[in-house]
Amino acid sequence: MIGMYRQFQQRPLTIKLSLVVAFGGSLLTLIQIILLESGLEGICFSGGCEVVDSQTTIPPLFFNFFGLVFFQSVFWGLGVGRRSKELQFYVRMFLLAGLAAEGVLVAFQYIVIETFCTYCLIIFSLVVLLNLLQGLHHAVTGAAIFVSVVIAFSTLQFKPTASESAVTGIKDLGKGVYAALQGEENKPRLSLFFSSSCPHCEKVIESMQQGTTCTVSFNPVSRVTKFPLSTEMRNEHYDIGVNRAFMASLDQKYIPVLLVEQQNHLQLISGGNAIMNYLDKSCRLPSATPPPKQTLNIFEPAKELVLQEQDDSCSGDVDCKETKTGQ
Repeated sequence: MIGMYRQFQQRPLTIKLSLVVAFGGSLLTLIQIILLESGLEGICFSGGCEVVDSQTTIPPLFFNFFGLVFFQSVFWGLGVGRRSKELQFYVRMFLLAGLAAEGVLVAFQYIVIETFCTYCLIIFSLVVLLNLLQGLHHAVTGAAIFVSVVIAFSTLQFKPTASESAVTGIKDLGKGVYAALQGEENKPRLSLFFSSSCPHCEKVIESMQQGTTCTVSFNPVSRVTKFPLSTEMRNEHYDIGVNRAFMASLDQKYIPVLLVEQQNHLQLISGGNAIMNYLDKSCRLPSATPPPKQTLNIFEPAKELVLQEQDDSCSGDVDCKETKTGQ
């Protein structure tokens, strides 16, 4: 250990800082992997992380694994390759590739989702810092690559699907149902809008493990990668575009959201705790529904929609942008 420390002290300042940054990035991604693998919430200071995770085609765990490999490769490449010009060249190319990849992710968050993941921005900052520490010439090259990627990405147009473009009402929500739980006929009919990567959504769904007296339809706003509930009814041909269009029509930017249908009365509840409280009172324990806070008339004049304030939710721009890409 003492020998390694002495070798570290003999390195140039830029190499020392690069090693510290690469090691810090490795430690950060490793902690994130452990948290996600343990079923806990990852490092994030906003709900934007959940929204970004819900738009990827691979689970967040793999993204963090690739990040760990990236930072470790840079760390060991800089650590053992200071006398090898060939290895230094490969490390620089690897850093430029990482900056190009970050350009795609940053542009996607800014242009398409319009919501930033704070954890992603921290990783982006570390990648930028590693490139800056390689010298002015390398930093200028990296900046040119990053700007080129962002500009190229901004020229792309992300068109909604036909189901997302169409005006969607309650009668169309059946097309977006992924799974359903049957309840009693005299109980309210519920539609839960959720995402597989949203921890608040997962808690709400897991709370129904013991069953419910209400009929519940599960309407995902992104492709379902995991579903912590055994149900008798599954629909593999569900249309997430219908669910996104419905959320957009209500200008809802948070999940989970629960739509309650009872006779000619509609109630919209946002936030994990608020939804579980409603389930406890109306679908598991005999109790009256909490008084409405806000009333809006939509779809049909005979029906009333009551919007209950959200508490804990995964935030994001569900309107337009967030709803136009799949997980």
